[in-house]
Parts: sequence; structure tokens; C-alpha cells
Amino acid sequence: MDTMDAEAPTLYDLLGRHWTVGAGVTNTAFDPAGRCVAFALADGAVAIAPVADVEPPQDRCRVELDMGRTTISPRQKPVPPLTKVIISDGPLRLAPIGTSEFVTSDHGRLLCISASGVTRAVSNNAAPVDFIAPVPGGGILTASGGSILFYDSKGEVVWLQERIGGRASAIAASSDGLSFAIGADGRLFVRTFGPRPEPATSFEVGPVSALSWSPDGSWLAASVIEAGVVLVRLADAKIIRIPTYPAAVASLSWSADSRILATSGAYRTIAWDVSRLDDHSEQPTNLATGRARFVLVEAVDFHPQGRLVAAGYADGLVVVAKVGRSDELVVRRPGGGAVHGLRWSANGQHLALGTTEGEAAIVTFPPHVFKQLPIRV
Repeated sequence: MDTMDAEAPTLYDLLGRHWTVGAGVTNTAFDPAGRCVAFALADGAVAIAPVADVEPPQDRCRVELDMGRTTISPRQKPVPPLTKVIISDGPLRLAPIGTSEFVTSDHGRLLCISASGVTRAVSNNAAPVDFIAPVPGGGILTASGGSILFYDSKGEVVWLQERIGGRASAIAASSDGLSFAIGADGRLFVRTFGPRPEPATSFEVGPVSALSWSPDGSWLAASVIEAGVVLVRLADAKIIRIPTYPAAVASLSWSADSRILATSGAYRTIAWDVSRLDDHSEQPTNLATGRARFVLVEAVDFHPQGRLVAAGYADGLVVVAKVGRSDELVVRRPGGGAVHGLRWSANGQHLALGTTEGEAAIVTFPPHVFKQLPIRV
């Protein structure tokens, strides 16, 4: 694997470490301890990088005493290579498990991968694993052959619910770890954790391709094929349909206070303010965020501690913008394929991303960087 090109001192080079990984990046995940990042690749491999940087940007920052201006010097040492593990012969699912591992699928097999790339088998099912979703506390949910299995943080099966509709198209767990939602057969199912599915609720929304549960558990957002976004308020089963998207919505992300949903699928980040909805509202307010371009947003992720949203575009551009503001921080310039994997670390200091042309990166933001720029957390 190649290391970063240190000759172009862009912000991306100064703050980031990036690697050529040989295949498109389809997903990214931080381990729960925040020590490493895994990149799922389109050729069935997983690449793993440590979060710790031997030359972190904060150690290369210098503040001028007279003007107070901050400069960051280029790194002096090459970036260490990633650890790459061949798992399958095609695209795979990926999620964190336990405190410092990842779990992935090879058809019907589930495998745990350590930060050093050591694998161990978790289970081997007859049916292929359709989806893997992380669960608070370090466990995972899997959807396989119409059934849902819950594994604890050690990879042990805790319970199974059989036949929850047909083959799953999306799955997500609530932040309290008590409920989960699944898309199947053109419906959205909501069930409680445990071997018994009751109480259960279902909504006819259309074919679901992505799901995201608000942190307070009050809202479910679903990306519906050729129908935009459907919001479900679980307290009263209120359904809000937002079909006005120019393209499919592949990415959904909630603010930490559950007030705003950010989505891809348009020519700028779309941020819906659900906190202002009342019983007579047909749609939430759209807070114009970032700048509109002639290129679609492919991936979004809310900063975990503020109202900043990272957005990755179809041309490789990555920006960070404050909700409701046009100011942007350009993190990565266009080029190198669409951005499909985009994820903040739990402390909001690192942004992991990957492109369809096989570049993986971790961008580390010094603690004061957003105070020096037009946008603030």
C-alpha cells in the first residue's frame, strides 16, 4: 500500500493520513475503544489503521505570538502501512464488536477481527448474512434468512427471532439497546429485544435501503427506494414522507440532541429540523447547510458533540459545515472517486473516510482547529 503524497501541503495532507488500498471502500467503522479504524473494501478485504498518529497535527502546530496565527508543518516521517486482511470474495458487512474488535461476514460465516488483523470464527450459518448492525454495549444484530440474531460483546448468541418478514434490506438498533428496526418486504418493522417479538409494530413505507434511529429513541428515519425519506415518530406512529430528493438517499445521520436529521441524496447536505414539527406540519424545516454544487452528496455524518456535519460528495470532495450555515471547511479536494465511507470518532477528533477508487484516510483535527476557522462546534 502506498503512503500519502507529502509534496502537496493541502489541509488534507497536513491533518490526514491516507492510503491506497487497492479496491473501493464501502464502509468504515471505529472500534468502541477508539483505538483503530476498519475499512471494508469492495474486493472482500478489510484494512485496519491505528487512530494514534506518530506525528499528530497538534504536535506540528505553531502559534505566532504576535499575530496569534496558527500554522501546521508537514509531517517528516512516512505514514505506516495499513493492516489488510482477506475475508471474502466480494463486498462484506462490517461493524464494531466488544471493546476493540470488528465483526464481518463471509457469506454465512461471521468473523471477528482484532486490531492486529487476527481473525476468529464466531458462527457459521446456512443462510448468508444480509446485514450487521452494532448494538450499544458492544453486541451486534445480524439479519440472515429472514431471522434476527443478537450476539453479545463476546460473540455469543443471546437470542433469535425467526421469520421477521422476508430478506432484510436494512437494520438498526435503538440507542438504549431495547428495540430494533428492520426493513423487509416493503415494510418497516419495530420490535423489542429478546426471543419473543412482542410488542411489535410495522409500517407500510416501501422498500427500505437505510435506517437511522434518533439518539433519544423518539424518531426512526428510513431511506425508501424512489421515495426519498420517511420519518416515523414512534410515540404516536406519525409518518412524514419527504419524497423531494433528486437521487437516492444512501446516508442518514442524527444530531446528538435528536433535533436534526442530516441526509445525502441532494446537491448539498439536507438538514431537517424535526424539533419544530407540530401536529399540523407536513414536513420539517430544511436548514440550508453548506454550499449547493452540481455534484451529489453521497455520505453524511454528524459530529458527535456539536452541530457540525461532514459531507462526502460523488466527486471525492469532503467538507465540514455547521447546520444552517453556508460556511464550509474543505477537508478533501475533489478527485479519487465518490466518498462512500464517512465516520466521526466518538470524541469528534478524527474523521475516517474512504472512496470508490480505493483511498482510505483518517483526518485528525487539533482541538482548536474549529475555533480558527469560519465554522465552530
